[in-house]
Amino acid sequence: MKNNLLPLGTRDEFGSRASIKQNIVAVIQRHFEARGFSRISTPLLEKEQVFEPYQLGNYQMYRFLDQDGDTLVLRPDLTLPIARFLSSTNIPLPQKFFYIGDIFRISRRLSGSYNESTQAGIELIGYKSIKAELECLMIINQLSDELLDSSVEIELGYADFARGILRLLTDDTQLQEEILQALYDKKIPTYESLISKFSNNELFEFLKRWPRLFGKPDVIFEQLTKFDLPVMIQVKIDALKEIIEWISQTMPEQKVSLDLSSRAPQKYYTGLTFRGFSKDGAGYLFSGGRYDKLLANFQDQTESAIGMGIDIDVIADLALQKKTKKTKTMIYFNNSQWNEAERVLAKIPHSVLSLADTKKQAQLEAEQADAKFLDLTGGNENDIE
Repeated sequence: MKNNLLPLGTRDEFGSRASIKQNIVAVIQRHFEARGFSRISTPLLEKEQVFEPYQLGNYQMYRFLDQDGDTLVLRPDLTLPIARFLSSTNIPLPQKFFYIGDIFRISRRLSGSYNESTQAGIELIGYKSIKAELECLMIINQLSDELLDSSVEIELGYADFARGILRLLTDDTQLQEEILQALYDKKIPTYESLISKFSNNELFEFLKRWPRLFGKPDVIFEQLTKFDLPVMIQVKIDALKEIIEWISQTMPEQKVSLDLSSRAPQKYYTGLTFRGFSKDGAGYLFSGGRYDKLLANFQDQTESAIGMGIDIDVIADLALQKKTKKTKTMIYFNNSQWNEAERVLAKIPHSVLSLADTKKQAQLEAEQADAKFLDLTGGNENDIE
């Protein structure tokens, strides 16, 4: 018997995890439909060019050649296929879409990551208003309450905040990238060495504090008052203040943090970014933001867009951790006792019918399932509590 037939980085799903995951999908779909989003599905296979703007980081794509010699890939993302779809149709905008499907990314060997994962998300195309971002934040809050026992913290940032500051300092793009990399990776000694070139710049005090500008918004805003920041930077900070004020008024129990030294999820992001995470699990559950350059890879005219992805597998893992084990009851009966067995099945929570031919087989089945054994062939239904 061959034990290596499952591709590396994939898994079969069954039992509790499969049920929990399906329930999460159903809740998310119901929620999106209730808010007026239209379902969109795209192929698992796409042309490689679709994902030219996509940054895979430590991952790679599954690549194939079709009969014409074109390179095809298993989709590593679900946003860009929707952009490809919109650029090739005449659907009037604005539109609200939602999607649910599997994505495929080849992770480094022995990283512990799966190559296949399930993702849901929304795309709000053609909306310039801040209301689009606010709807995403509201959805994070509402889905978190419905799907999770623990609270989710929303981390806010700004996609071009870091690059905007560095462009004010130097035209040397290589130096900009080196500083950004050290900043994003929190390599403080390297970062401090790189910014030492700007010790005479009026922004130098801010630069020294920059890697530590993450955490509670009120604390960060207080620290920022100590610096005389350029107008273009202050405008972004004021926008963040407005959003945080809206959150405090609209959903006062929602936890919020800021990170002004974070990397944008993708290079086509242009404005507010947001991520949702739980203290009970690793990885972001929600991730998104504004990306008005989304359609730039497919057409000359850009279009306003906001999107958010939801990692269903991370949410399922959290739900499994919280799942309390329920005692199962295995019901053994004779063929002539079907009606009686059905009545007992309906009466006892978490009970199942044993389809074994003999009592011995049924007892073994109950033992393997760690279930209580109930024998209807030698007892009476009235004995059941």
